Amino acid sequence: MIRPPSAVMFHSTRCAVASGDSRGGGETKLMNPANRNHKMSQFTVAIIGGGFTGATLAAQLLRKSGGSVSVVLIERGARPGRGVAYGTECAEHLLNVRARNMSAYAEDPEHFLEWVRLNHDPAVSPGDYLPRLVYGQYVSSSLRQEMQRYPGQIEHVQDEAEAVSPAGLGEAVEIRLRSGRTLFAHKVVLALGNFPPGDPRLPGRTPHSQRYVSNPWKSSALGDVAGDKSILLIGSGLTSVDVAITLRRSGFRGTIHILSRRGQLPQTHKPTALWPPFWDDQSPRTVRGLLRLIRMQVESAERAGSSWRAVLDSLRPFTQEIWRTLSLKERRRFLRHVRPYWDVHRHRVAPAIGVRLASQIQDGRIEIRAGRIKAYAEDIDGVDLTYCDRVSGQLERLRVDRVINCTGPESDCRKVDDPLLRNLMRQKMARPDSLFLGLDVSLDGALIDANGAASNLLYAIGPLRKGSLWESIAVQELRVQVSELSTALTGVRKFDQLNTRDNPGRTHQEPIAV
Repeated sequence: MIRPPSAVMFHSTRCAVASGDSRGGGETKLMNPANRNHKMSQFTVAIIGGGFTGATLAAQLLRKSGGSVSVVLIERGARPGRGVAYGTECAEHLLNVRARNMSAYAEDPEHFLEWVRLNHDPAVSPGDYLPRLVYGQYVSSSLRQEMQRYPGQIEHVQDEAEAVSPAGLGEAVEIRLRSGRTLFAHKVVLALGNFPPGDPRLPGRTPHSQRYVSNPWKSSALGDVAGDKSILLIGSGLTSVDVAITLRRSGFRGTIHILSRRGQLPQTHKPTALWPPFWDDQSPRTVRGLLRLIRMQVESAERAGSSWRAVLDSLRPFTQEIWRTLSLKERRRFLRHVRPYWDVHRHRVAPAIGVRLASQIQDGRIEIRAGRIKAYAEDIDGVDLTYCDRVSGQLERLRVDRVINCTGPESDCRKVDDPLLRNLMRQKMARPDSLFLGLDVSLDGALIDANGAASNLLYAIGPLRKGSLWESIAVQELRVQVSELSTALTGVRKFDQLNTRDNPGRTHQEPIAV
């Protein structure tokens, strides 16, 4: 537990908090600077963000260090481990990956299956697509297990980090929270997850629009939809699929219009024969060459009774390596020309979801449209939209009761309304990657500052590393990042212990609190 803000203490088992006395208007006050040289008794890692990545990193740090690392998990939500994806309460929101591939631990592939059979359903098979809320329970349970194994070594701070800066002699980081509190830690990991969607350009829409939903994942954002007759979802990716399911569950019985530039929904998972890996060091290093290679493999797979699904799945273990071999020019070419098609084929939905979508499209309850919105006009009764149809080139008009932004997470850090990111970039402690898919990082995830130097204090994990890895949002890749970073950070701790033993005069900045 966080100690009372009026108490003065040194923590030996966790990162300490500097906070303003609540009776004094919330002003942050620090202890005498001389106390900062007090030798720190434990290596402390602060993790900002408590979704899947932050929670599993916390658990791995405890597990791999044997409890010798103190962890502070800064997460505004009350339930670490859930995040947006696994915080849903809708049992119809399913994982889009089979249960056998969803272990949180790269070195223990059966971990999730074993847990779910013990805690959810003994009859679960490796090929099942389970509810996301069950997976959220699993991640939270895994974290609790490590907390119980190493009591007092992890602190959940239910707050938001707004700024960080180097402290002391550059051996620690000061973290300022929205509440006015201040934390100190040796290392800080940004596990911010996916950001809310950016608003698409809708000529005519004002900031005061009442029938436009900017972020469908905000609590109660959709409101009462039971009386609506038609709703437009802008974007046709996984977000629109989730929102369509949520709308039906909320009692909406009207027509769901889904509009995107190409009008393509995610493909559906289907059983298929495995296809052997085919990418190697001699494979093309251009987007055009890779597409040609993949098409040839698909043709061969179909002749052999397999399918394009198996071909793409065989590329999965090499995707990050392929991305690293592409030049910046080729990466931009991929994003400009191939990304929309890659996304709908790579990020497929569970079979049950695919069947449900197909049924509603067939009976007209879901209508798919392709085009660009040219005008948005809202009145007291609804919204009139004009869009240019992709096929005909003609202007089409659509009248709906509500418009929901389902364009997916924003990745350009310059556009994200996040005080921590703004602070990092304002201090030149971080910079966007060259493709504006996240932050610029080194191979081990260390933030790269505005001058091109890698930090030895700040790290990123998850979607923030998409620019350097491309595949950086799914559990299979995230668990590897978590394993590698936790190993690196516990290694730093062990090196520090040896260094301190050999140099007994060396001191660290002490976490302090007032």
